[in-house]
Amino acid sequence: MKILIADDDPIIRQVLMNLLSKWGYEVVPATNGAQALAILQQDPSLRIGLFDWFMPEINGIELTRQIRDANITPFHIILCTARSGKEGLLDAFAAGVDDFVTKPFDKDILQARIKAGVRSVELQSYLIKRLAEAEWAVQSAAQLREFVAVCSGCGNARDLQDQWRKIQLPFTVDAADEASYMLCPDCSAKMNATSA
Repeated sequence: MKILIADDDPIIRQVLMNLLSKWGYEVVPATNGAQALAILQQDPSLRIGLFDWFMPEINGIELTRQIRDANITPFHIILCTARSGKEGLLDAFAAGVDDFVTKPFDKDILQARIKAGVRSVELQSYLIKRLAEAEWAVQSAAQLREFVAVCSGCGNARDLQDQWRKIQLPFTVDAADEASYMLCPDCSAKMNATSA
């Protein structure tokens, strides 16, 4: 998992890089929010951001807002701050921050927060993939519906050998469906027999 670190303090940035690398993460450093945003726009494989609250050019809160406005997903944002107080934290959550680590940070807590971020990103990635698969299946079923002859009387479908039989279809057919106004030979014969 790739993690973007944005902190203008070179010592803190290096400590974070060392820790995260030791824990097996690939780390991409940035010295301010503007540089972090440029890196993120160039590298879509980044999934977690560890941002300082106060940085030159673009601070951590504004960086978060711009990431959320750009709809970069999945992307988990952890804000590093020495700031306390309910109002500031609520503003950060409103901007789209997912989690906090207080400075000076405890490395065990930092590692736990990063792991939670990884789980969140993995779950979001899985859901995005499953949604794309479901949308593809719905589109495929809609296209298939145009080419499959289905009897509106019994629900049998005509197969590739021109035989009418029960086939498990990825869609349902009802009598009100314009595409289902077709009768198999058996249903057609029954209808003709009852109308005669």
